[in-house]
Formats: sequence, C-alpha cells, structure tokens
Amino acid sequence: MTLLAAVGFRKVGKLQYYAADSLPLRVGAFVVAETQRGVQYGEVKILRDVDGDPEDLDSAYRLLRLATPDDSSNWEGRQKQAEESIETCQTHADTLSLPMKVVDSEMAIDGSQVTFYFVADNRIDFRELVKAVASRMRMRVHLHQVGSRDHAKALGGYGPCGRPLCCTTFLRDFAPVSMKMAKDQSLYLNPSKFSGVCGKLMCCLRYEHDVYMEAKDRIPPLGTPVTCPDGTHGIVTEMNILQEIVTVRIHDDDIIRFMTMRAAEVTIAGACGDCGSVGGGCGGTCAAGGCGVTAKADVMPSVISLERWRRNWN
Repeated sequence: MTLLAAVGFRKVGKLQYYAADSLPLRVGAFVVAETQRGVQYGEVKILRDVDGDPEDLDSAYRLLRLATPDDSSNWEGRQKQAEESIETCQTHADTLSLPMKVVDSEMAIDGSQVTFYFVADNRIDFRELVKAVASRMRMRVHLHQVGSRDHAKALGGYGPCGRPLCCTTFLRDFAPVSMKMAKDQSLYLNPSKFSGVCGKLMCCLRYEHDVYMEAKDRIPPLGTPVTCPDGTHGIVTEMNILQEIVTVRIHDDDIIRFMTMRAAEVTIAGACGDCGSVGGGCGGTCAAGGCGVTAKADVMPSVISLERWRRNWN
C-alpha cells in the first residue's frame, strides 16, 4: 500500500502525482517538488492510499520537502518575476519579427529556469529568441506553443452563460469535444451557438454529456408509442431531458391533442401486431398486456408524399 499525493502547481492546472509515504502530509499543505519545469511550489489537493509500491510510479520526480515560510515568500517573488518576464520575451520576439504572442509564464522556485507559453498561427523557429532571452535573464529558457483553449485559460473571461470560464475556475484538463455530444444534448447543430470564447466547442458539452445520456435512458425516444396514466395511447413528440418530461400526441377520433407529463408516468406500449405474433394488430394499444416488443414508431409525416397527393387530388 502506497500513499499517493496529487499536487497542483497552478490555481487551475493539471495535477501531478507523487509517492508521499516519507512526508507527514495533509490536504491543503504546501510542498516543494520536482517537476518537468524545475523545482516548483505546490499545494496538496488529494491524498489516497493505492495498491503497489512507490517504485511502480511512472514519474521520476520526487517530493522534496514541506514548504517553509521562506519558500512561500520566495515563490511570491518568483511569480512577480515571471509576470514581468512575459514583456521581456514578447519584446525580443517583436525585435526578431516572430509572429507570436506570449500569453503566460512559469518560473522555478530556485530561479533555475523559466517556461514561456505562446500562441501562433504556424510553427515558430524560436531558437534565436531562446538565446536572447536566456542571455538577458541568465537562466534556462523553455518555450511551448499552446492552442486557443490554453490561451483563453491564461487570459480568463466570461462564457456565453455569463459565468467565469470553466477552464479558469475548476476545469483542470481539456478533453476532446465532438459534435455528437451536441446532438445527444438536442442542440441545434450550429457550432456558432455553442462555441466558447476560444472558438472551440464549449467544454461543458463534454462533462455534461454523461448526465444527458443517463437521463435519456430513462426517457422514451421520440416517436415511441406509449400509454398515458389515464389509459390513453399516443406518440412521444417532444422531450425535456433535464426535467425528464415528455409531450405525447394523442389521436382521439378526429381530434389531436397533446399532453405533457413526467417520463416515469408513461409506459412504452407493446406491439403484438408489429412483432408478427398470432392475434396481433393492435398497433401497440395492448400496452402492458402485450408481448413486450416495442411498437414501431408512428410519426406523422411533416411533408405529404407525391403519390398520396395525386390520389387525394384525383
């Protein structure tokens, strides 16, 4: 059994995992640890016991010590220095006529290296820039090109919902988002309507997708024949996934009416006639007394066929 610590080095950033058996840690404690970007100052976000040995971890980095007041003071100074270095790097990039924009930076707590993040339309040859900035700052310099989502995360702002961007408040990682997720959530397939300030599909489509799919499993699909609580039969024409409400079209003789009710109150009709069993033909009206095979959808066509129009005309 190994105690695993998840440490965050930025306000909202990826967590890095360390074996923590050698230190008396608690959630919320500040530590100094090795990272890919040098020695960093971070906060313990998660502590969890896992099976296995510390040697099983893929990471080659270690927790060095619990942070001291001097470490905290030193880290604040490095943060200010990192912010000021953005302008230095951007100035040298402009001097070299490099089409790039420096959006963020990180500096190791020991001042051994600084990492700059920039956005650009194309790949940039920044070798001369690294030499110029390293000569000016007298430390190792790393540059990483990031996408539009990371750019929005660095700048901050508000989304179409009116709230602060998810990536700047709680979303630590960017997961792939697809148009299928928008379709599953019954959104109009117009990307401009559900794109974020970064120009990409909104991240909330991803982490809300599982909620929608679980709710849709409890709701009859559109076009499904159902039996209402009062015994009448109809077809599901609309559904509200979040509220789990459906609208049922009921055809009584020559009158068509619509009823809205909770999805849990309707029963999917059976279809003895549709499944080919002897004595069928009810078209789903047998409800719970049928064979249990889902009835075929009887959706009213929105456009009349040409042959039907000709028959009616003649």
